[in-house]
Amino acid sequence: MQHILFQFFALPKNDTFNAFMSYRFSVYRQVSELPPEWDQQMRPDYPMHSRELSIQEMADLDHLEYYYVITYENDQPVMYSYYQHLHVTPEHFNCKDKIFQHYSLNISLRIVKPSLLVVGNLFRHDAPYTYFIDHSLSIKKKADIYIKAYEYMLDHAKATGIFLKDVQKEIAPYVQSDNTYHQLQDDVSMYFNVPPEWKSMADYEKILKHKYLQRYKKIGKQLDGIVVQELNTEDIIKHADAIESLYLQVTNKQLVSMGKLKKSFFILLKKQLGERYKVFGWFLDGSMVAFSSAILHDGYYDMNYIGFDYAINQSHAIYLNILFHCMQQAIATQSKRLVVGRTALEAKAILGCEPEYMFGFYKLRHVLVNWFFKRVSAGFRDQIGEKWKERHPFKSSYYQ
Repeated sequence: MQHILFQFFALPKNDTFNAFMSYRFSVYRQVSELPPEWDQQMRPDYPMHSRELSIQEMADLDHLEYYYVITYENDQPVMYSYYQHLHVTPEHFNCKDKIFQHYSLNISLRIVKPSLLVVGNLFRHDAPYTYFIDHSLSIKKKADIYIKAYEYMLDHAKATGIFLKDVQKEIAPYVQSDNTYHQLQDDVSMYFNVPPEWKSMADYEKILKHKYLQRYKKIGKQLDGIVVQELNTEDIIKHADAIESLYLQVTNKQLVSMGKLKKSFFILLKKQLGERYKVFGWFLDGSMVAFSSAILHDGYYDMNYIGFDYAINQSHAIYLNILFHCMQQAIATQSKRLVVGRTALEAKAILGCEPEYMFGFYKLRHVLVNWFFKRVSAGFRDQIGEKWKERHPFKSSYYQ
């Protein structure tokens, strides 16, 4: 067990505390090392419970290390937090078609050997990965604990940079006050609040404007010959190779892939979450040509990873049909909200989703890495574009 103790004295500015606050950090490298009180503080289905945190470890994902941290104040535990340490390699960037960027990237990575400390979980967003034991703490106090912990871990991990993923909205202003941290631009997650009275997709169809209704019907017809089947654990094991291959087809099209999953991840997630993890296989002539998945939590139908054959997508509009299928499932499971994530914003806006602006921050501690990240970010913003903001598929009565 790697058990690190650290004393950090801090006097919060403009606050009412009368004495110096003393923080201490215990750092663990494996779930098996965690003390029993870690799990005693949270419900068994919470994503920070050790059983769920162990999924990433057991999946044996490449280029990743993990830290589990208990923060103490005056020798009393005040916060649990989870970190991923990603060792960045050329395989995380898909820019071979941009010769100058690709060449510059490989040279930079050879020189710097960068790594990124992630405050949170690259592969899940269905919960924050910091847990305050005393929920009654003020936002200012929570922010102080949160910031001191990740500042310590950045030095402890000796990472080249740090990424604060999905920072709590109320805590974000405290992070912003440090001008060495930069906020991610256009960090948007798309969602749709499902009206509680909806019973089927017929209710969805009723509120669509005519041209969007016609588009929806046309896309549905393109599924001709495709069979959609929910998969249990045995099915996922049987089709694991296909699931991994289809997932990689999608992730390898993205400009940046910060960490890549293996087939074992999907199997382990299904075994752990059971009915809370929905996986669907999309079959054409008996062969899997796509899969979709979602996590059910807190009344949300939260779209998870997908994969598809790009050739079949062209002929059968697989991706758009996956989005409509997610809407259908959100209604069928009586979920109050459908969450469809950060990519392909225009397609999701056409579905009827709205943006939730997220709070992510980063700091990079090497000039070459910082330069390249800015180039990649600019390209990513260009890919997103602005057209999604103009899509309003529902009749005016819905927006009133």
